[in-house]
Amino acid sequence: MPRFTYTARNRNGQQETDVIDASNRDAAALALRQRGLLPLKIEELKDKKIANRKRSLNPFAYLSFNEKDIEHEFHQIAVMLRSGVSLLDALNLTLKHCRIGAYPTWEKMAKKIQQGFSFSQAMSEEKAFSQFTVQLIRVGEQTGNLSQVMDDAAKEVKAARQLKKQILTALRSPVFTLLMAIGVVFFMLTNLIPEIKKLLKMMGKPMPPITQALIDSSDWVLTHGVSISSMTAVFVVAFISFYNWTPTRLFIDKYALSIPVIGNVIRLSGTVLFCRAMSLLLRSGVVMVDALVTVEKLHVNKYMANRIAFARNKVLQGGSLSDQMEIESGYMPLMLQMVRIGENSGTLDELLTDMMEYHDELLKQAIATLTGMIAPIMTIFVGGIIGFVYAAFLVAMFSAAGGSPK
Repeated sequence: MPRFTYTARNRNGQQETDVIDASNRDAAALALRQRGLLPLKIEELKDKKIANRKRSLNPFAYLSFNEKDIEHEFHQIAVMLRSGVSLLDALNLTLKHCRIGAYPTWEKMAKKIQQGFSFSQAMSEEKAFSQFTVQLIRVGEQTGNLSQVMDDAAKEVKAARQLKKQILTALRSPVFTLLMAIGVVFFMLTNLIPEIKKLLKMMGKPMPPITQALIDSSDWVLTHGVSISSMTAVFVVAFISFYNWTPTRLFIDKYALSIPVIGNVIRLSGTVLFCRAMSLLLRSGVVMVDALVTVEKLHVNKYMANRIAFARNKVLQGGSLSDQMEIESGYMPLMLQMVRIGENSGTLDELLTDMMEYHDELLKQAIATLTGMIAPIMTIFVGGIIGFVYAAFLVAMFSAAGGSPK
């Protein structure tokens, strides 16, 4: 609880200076009046330990509030709540040990709690917390099981972060290799090859066919370089614009599900997300319709999100969730069958948990397969381009030295 230093006048007209614990400045003033004191000055006492943490030689300590902070601090707050510590005191203790970059977020939330806001209301005003996490915390507050729900929310945030990291790690190396190859080839076409061309012309040597083809490519790039860059920029802007337009976004996301290998990864990731989120929400006491609203907003693939919205509307009209999801939803068939069984048996949350674990393993295998396919394809593609450029370069050098280009 915050501490305040005060200066007040007692009944004898003498001034007193001391420290008082209170939730806020108004509460401190009220407590002083109840003691028969007239407050003259009240200031919040800053914790020196917290103030010292505002400086650090570690640059990563200043990174803004992120998912790792949610994972770490949620578990700590949950432990403190189970130990009988109040939520406000738990947040104040969190302020003493959190990263510098996360401090402002937790501080604002603690102040909101002091002002009478609920924890979920304070979280909803921070962009770092997803609607799914806010919904879970709201349910925990309503059911009185906040500590357990915070643990579940932290595990969900960690699972989502690890999945994102796994996909990005799989794509990082091929993309980096491609960009490096493009950079090397572009440098040779625009800087090195033109100099070789001048050298061969000065020596009056015949141009080897492979080198001539490379020089023609270099001339074409130099002549149309500005146009190519402009067209590429226009294409990127147009694609982003169309992708953000709802009709084309739905079409692109639907088509992406049918792409070999990549589409399977997208379908599996959407299935895992649906199973994990729905099972946790239902297990926490959220009604199905509200859970579907939250899951719809979690989907990155807007076509799958659109199918969830369609299914939710049908459920509101008394229909079955499984009947609506089986209509080209993009989810894996086995999960859809288990949804039907879970609805009939009343064990939907348990079956979805099992399906989440099963499809999570399939997703890891699919990502490994995708990575295994991309690596050799990129090696062949990049190796072919660089090999062609170097072959043309070496043949030209051999010809310039007086050898036969054949």
